[in-house]
Parts: sequence; structure tokens; C-alpha cells
Amino acid sequence: MNTIVELYDKEPLENVLSACIFQPEMVVYVCDVKDNTLRKERAVYRFFRSRGIRAKARFYYIDTTDLGLILKLLHAIRKDYPDCVFDCTGGKDLVLLAAGIFCMENRVPAYYMDIASRRFINLFGCESMQKQFSVPDLSAENIFALTGAKLVGSGHFKGETLDSEFEDDVLAVWNEILRDQNGWHRTAGFLQAAGARHPEQELGIHAKTEIRVNTQLTASADENFLRRLEHIGVIRDLRFDGQRVEFFHKSTLMRRCLQNHGIWLELFAYVSAKRSGLFSDVRTSVLVDWDGSEYNNKGTRNEVDVLAVHNVTPVFISCKMGVPTPLALSEIKMLSDKFGGERTQTVLLTAADVEKKNPAVAQRARDLGIYLLDARKMDSGALAKRLRIIAEK
Repeated sequence: MNTIVELYDKEPLENVLSACIFQPEMVVYVCDVKDNTLRKERAVYRFFRSRGIRAKARFYYIDTTDLGLILKLLHAIRKDYPDCVFDCTGGKDLVLLAAGIFCMENRVPAYYMDIASRRFINLFGCESMQKQFSVPDLSAENIFALTGAKLVGSGHFKGETLDSEFEDDVLAVWNEILRDQNGWHRTAGFLQAAGARHPEQELGIHAKTEIRVNTQLTASADENFLRRLEHIGVIRDLRFDGQRVEFFHKSTLMRRCLQNHGIWLELFAYVSAKRSGLFSDVRTSVLVDWDGSEYNNKGTRNEVDVLAVHNVTPVFISCKMGVPTPLALSEIKMLSDKFGGERTQTVLLTAADVEKKNPAVAQRARDLGIYLLDARKMDSGALAKRLRIIAEK
């Protein structure tokens, strides 16, 4: 088997999965002439590159409502590629029906893959391929490449490594935040105000315990919460001297994170999923370029809080410390559908009691097919297992 014939489908994964699994020399695509933009071709080539697939791709465009033209093309493909095998997993209805008739009448090998149940179904003459079948593990880069998009970095962590020691600190800080969310809110505001008065590269903070932010807002040091941060080791040498406070951050990365009120929920989700070993890839603060252009840096970009991939299923996780707005729900659903395809799952992780504070928003999430998870009720292991259950649905 050197050539696979794909009946181009609106679901991107179905167009490239066979190439992932069987590594053919050529993939031939039968496409609708009404959609002859180069975007689908760019998406296929980008995905092949992201996976290191060396197969060549050839695209045929025809009127997919004309049975005669479809059959004529299928005969031409077989003539050009006599060793071809048909993947009947996707494609428009008439093209799929025509391909089935063509393969049966001409005894051309054909198969179908049921990704949900991880089954390979041999239609004609694909016994050897059945033994090779295995659902692959995709990466974040692969997921975005499916739609021609590109992962272009991280919004919060530009080139920085989140090592195991930092992950330990994340879980420790998150436990303190859960214990006292009001204290954390005051502390984050104070650290932002104090940090603004010191160069970013400095780890030391020497500030008044009361900092005037503007005419209406004063940031106050919460001694109790700062003591707990010192106890878990993310700040050190904490001293309160009258109306002043001094301490040192553990690292420049920790300094920046402690000045960000909402990042810790994202980090908790990231560390929980990553350490579980249940996912093939886990990323946080994912910055994605819709067009994936190599030359244009002005395209549409969005940031995804956390992305966890289980086999070929992406789980897009949006993190909100408070009650999300209906607009926030719509945005994460739109992004996950655009980049993840039919198998994508969408999760909203929150540290607020949404069901109680805003039942309408909770219902809106259910209506959109978004899983609403309350982080206050889950430790790291419980969250990871819940995400795995969602990914396997």
C-alpha cells in the first residue's frame, strides 16, 4: 500500500488520520470544486510537517453532486495509482456512496475507521492494514495545524521552562489561595502595586504596607497571607517594620506570577493535567495564530488558557476565578470548535460557585455543551481524572 485515497471531509482530523497511522507515500484527496481555496491544502501540508509525515499530497477538485464525474475521477485515480486504497471514513454523502460502489465493483481495497470506539473496519482487502491500526497521540502543534493555524508561543511564559520545582510551588500556592481567596485578592493587588515601583529584574521588594494606587484605591499588605507565602517558600526573608514591608521573591518567574491574580487557576489546571500522565500533551497560555502565516505577524491571534490532548481529542480549558460572562462562554466555545473539530471538548474551570451566584450562566454553559467544573471542590488528582473522563466521551 503506497497510496491512500481520501474523500475530503469538513472534519479535518478525518483527512489526515490515515496518513498518521499508515505512513503512505502518497495521499490523494477528492475535493469539492465549490471549495477550492488553498487553505485546506495548506492545512494538510502544515499538519504533515508538524508530524514529520513525508507523504506527498495531490488534490482533485470536482463537482461532488455529479455521480458520473465522481466515478470518472475514481477510475482515473486508480489508473494513475493502481496500488491505491480508499479511506471511507469521511467525505460527502454522494462521493462516499460512489466510492463504496466503485471499490466493491472493482475489488479495490477499502476501509473505515471508527475513532470514537478505536476500531478499524476492513471493507475489502485491508487485512494487513488492520494489524497496523492504532490511534495516534497528537500534540498541540498538530491540533492547530489541522485547521491551518499555528501555535506561536505562550502569552505568559515566553521561552521559560516550567520545571517540577515550579509545579510543586504552583500546587502549594493554589492551596493557599483556596484557603483564603479574599486574602489572595488583597495580596495580589498589593504585589502588583509594590512591584510596579521596582525594576522587574529585582527580586527584592521594599515598600510601604499601604500603597496609594490612585485617588480611590489603596493596596494593603496582608501580613497573614504573606507569612503563608513565606512558609511555602515562594518568598523569603519577610520582614514587617512599622509601616514598611520587605521580602524577596524566589525567582523572577515567581515574582511575575504572584502579581497576576488569575494565572494560578490556569497553572493549577496545567500542573494537574500534566502530572496525571493521562494526556499526550498539555500546554498553558497557548498563543495561536488563526492563519498560521510564516510571513505576516498581523493575523488574528487568540490565547487558550490550557490545552490538554488525549490521543486525538483536544480539551480546551478556560479558567475564570470569578463567575464568567456569557461572552466568555461563547468565546471559548468558538475557539475550541474552530481549532478542535468535532471531537473537541470544552471546559470552563472556575473558582466561583457559578450554580449559586448566576444559575443563568451555568445553564448557558450546559446549552453550549461546555463542562462547568468548580476547582474549589477538586484536588489535582480529581481534576485530572475528570478531564480524562471528558476527553474519552
